[in-house]
Amino acid sequence: MKYFFITTASMILLSCPIAAQESAFANTEDWPRWRGPNANGIAEGRKLPVHWSPDRNIVWSVQLPGWGNSSPVVHKDRVFITTHKKNPNCLLTMCFDKNTGKELWRHDFGFGVNQRTHEKSSLAVNTPAITHDSVYVAFGNADIACYSHDGKLVWMKRYMEEFGDPKMAWGYAVSPMVLEDSVLFPWNHHKGPCFLVGIDKKIGQINWKKDRPIGTAHATPLLVDHNGQKDILISGQNRLTAFDANTRRELWAYGEGEGPYNGEIISSPVYGDGMVFFQLWRDTKIQALRLLGEGKPPITVWKSKKPGPVESSILYYRGLVYSWLDNGVLVCLDGNNGDELYRERLGKAANSSPIACDGRIYLSDNNGDTYVVEAGRKFRLLATNPLGERISASPAITGNRLIYRTDSRLFCIADK
Repeated sequence: MKYFFITTASMILLSCPIAAQESAFANTEDWPRWRGPNANGIAEGRKLPVHWSPDRNIVWSVQLPGWGNSSPVVHKDRVFITTHKKNPNCLLTMCFDKNTGKELWRHDFGFGVNQRTHEKSSLAVNTPAITHDSVYVAFGNADIACYSHDGKLVWMKRYMEEFGDPKMAWGYAVSPMVLEDSVLFPWNHHKGPCFLVGIDKKIGQINWKKDRPIGTAHATPLLVDHNGQKDILISGQNRLTAFDANTRRELWAYGEGEGPYNGEIISSPVYGDGMVFFQLWRDTKIQALRLLGEGKPPITVWKSKKPGPVESSILYYRGLVYSWLDNGVLVCLDGNNGDELYRERLGKAANSSPIACDGRIYLSDNNGDTYVVEAGRKFRLLATNPLGERISASPAITGNRLIYRTDSRLFCIADK
């Protein structure tokens, strides 16, 4: 494995302070972005249900006007979701009351350039991100918008108008990352040029733009606080690249390879216990790196013997790595050395990413079944919970409730 070091001459300083997004969400009920407050799919100290069905432990459910793969996000008493309605094409942002399921508002800011999507996906594939006063949404045709919490459109940006239409094969699945004064969004595709872009949070114009290697990537960036520094880790182009979160200068790149179809990756990296767990390419081996301070490149800790998932993101929980494969097989690895502890088939094809809470793992498949597995080095299935319709979106945790999205409905689930 090669490291690519960046010289001082090639560094671009982009004077933007680091965000404190995590500190803005002291309310433990919030699930403000892709994979939750800490972008790891984990919440603790809850009383989540273990068993449910269409007629058991459903607090409320609502019909959605279209379908999508984006996850629901939660801020205080509101649930936000995006959806793609066809015939005619329509991209909607919707808001619901968390306690009753009542629709509070919906908005369509117009349909930009159409992009072909996989039969398992849609243009509503990017999970929104919420701050204390704004809702940032993105769609698979590279349209991005900012709303107030009460549904007022603040600004809208169409990337295709800025950079041209590269005619992406499957659209853009990257979810927005909110920094202090900008919204980070990688512009990746197999024809190039490619950029890392920061959009002004208040008015939507491009604040900064940084050249990237050519290659397709759909993984959402990760903000990591470690060793007295904060880094932005970005998967794609068959490498994991670290940027200083204050200055945006590139610190190191782990990986190798060049080319127009370089490193298509869907699974997002995850951080825990000083290490980042990730894949360089879809359907490749899982790798673990130990992050170091002072901008130094990481240390390789281990690489799995077999490939990890294609679409689902990895879960790192209580020292173990859980890999939810696309064929419905759950693999558990030791987080310290990568040794495989078990490999068990649970369901059919699967695309959503797992979550964890209070010693339990929740995994959903395309049949609409969610499997609750006891966390630990030995496999133990606690429950199989059907909703009767495909689940391709990852769920949200809010208080003692789960918010699930199926192809046509939004469900709030809790022990009654």
